[in-house]
Amino acid sequence: MFGLSKKEKDIRLNNKYQKELKDLLIKINANNNTRSVYAQMSGGYDNSDTIHNIYNDFGYPDQLQFSNYWNMYRRFGVASAVVNIPPNLSWLKPPSIESSDRFEREFEELVKNTNLWNRLKGLDKRQRIGRYAGLFVEVADGLMPEEEIGMLNSISQIVNLKPIYEGQLIVDATERNQTSPNYGQPIMYEFNPSGDGDRNRDEAMTKKIHPSRLIIAAEGADDGSIYGISALENIYNDLMDLRKISGAGGEGFYQNTRNAPVITAQEGFKAPSTTAEKEALETEIDDFLAKWQRKFVSRGLEFNYPNIRLDSPKEFAEVIWNNISAGSGISSSELRGAQTGVLAGDKDNKSTMVMIQSRRENFVNELVTDVIDWFIRYGVLENTQYEINWDDMTETSESDQWDLNNKKADAFSKLIDSLGKVVGDEVDIEKAFEFMGFEEIPLDVSEIDDTEIDEAMDNGDIEQPDQN
Repeated sequence: MFGLSKKEKDIRLNNKYQKELKDLLIKINANNNTRSVYAQMSGGYDNSDTIHNIYNDFGYPDQLQFSNYWNMYRRFGVASAVVNIPPNLSWLKPPSIESSDRFEREFEELVKNTNLWNRLKGLDKRQRIGRYAGLFVEVADGLMPEEEIGMLNSISQIVNLKPIYEGQLIVDATERNQTSPNYGQPIMYEFNPSGDGDRNRDEAMTKKIHPSRLIIAAEGADDGSIYGISALENIYNDLMDLRKISGAGGEGFYQNTRNAPVITAQEGFKAPSTTAEKEALETEIDDFLAKWQRKFVSRGLEFNYPNIRLDSPKEFAEVIWNNISAGSGISSSELRGAQTGVLAGDKDNKSTMVMIQSRRENFVNELVTDVIDWFIRYGVLENTQYEINWDDMTETSESDQWDLNNKKADAFSKLIDSLGKVVGDEVDIEKAFEFMGFEEIPLDVSEIDDTEIDEAMDNGDIEQPDQN
């Protein structure tokens, strides 16, 4: 007897359904797990909202890559300002390096030959776009870039310092030996010149670079790794929203000016019957809309010109500006001033200067130390102690100090007049000069009158603040 019995067929069919049901349940469970992880990673309110995913709802990227940061930085001025303002201010004046005479002399030569401070400023900007950036030290040692660098003999072997974006510098291999002090650290990088988004055919060749030839900068990498945090990451969604408002406003004004019509089919309109006729009609309409001066004649088509009304997005934009300011640590007025040319107020400016001073004394100081130590380690600079000193960004300027002294003097003069005191008493004069910020009074003020004090000031016998 050939074939299966009805009972055997039912058993086999049942087994098939059971297997399909089991596979379906596994798939549903996997999707649920994936959705849970996905929600935690991409805006699911810490998995407390099981219905909405704000990243999907609002059109934000699920995960951010270097290309996202790069394009935002290159094509949106606010993002560019967030990245550039701290490095521009941090490197406004480079630090002074104090050490032995030989060290300072060699270091000055190194700075001159390599344009060091400018290169470090470029490295600083690049690392703020991505999670890290690298300074590729090109040396004349006769070895390939993938080979570990050896001891160098002189400054003249330093050919170039090249800042490299994260997108150009990919980790090719990491240390897998758990007993190694460098466990988890990169042991080889791959350099892709066009990885920054440019498409230069002359720079299509990739090459390996040994870590010893690189100095990595990664702001926010406080765990010993090379992976920091992009300056654009926590404000990326807000930057997208601000760009939407800007783009929508521009498009709305364009459409109002262009006055593009809405085309409605009327009675008597003969729809295209073939693909060729449809394409011909679409081409004719597109060509007409692209050239305002032309006339369009077609039986059965009516052109209506809508009046587009634009609501003010000011309130929504203000929330976005505040979010960007909070996330970047840069005042909103500073960011807007970078776009409009309007300077920030004194309070915002002082707050920014405090932030920059702190950044200098922490991250930037550590970066400079890493660079100098690299040159010492490989014999370019003398192995000796050195000190890095920055000027104080929060210090009152000389002109501001002079204005303050003038205000003090005016206030003190009014106080003397209101109390009816005579300026001839030794204590009052000493307090007056101290209040006004004079450094010293070399004369015996108890034996001179106001006229003699004025003459002494004119002759330079009494030292006073620089008016310049």
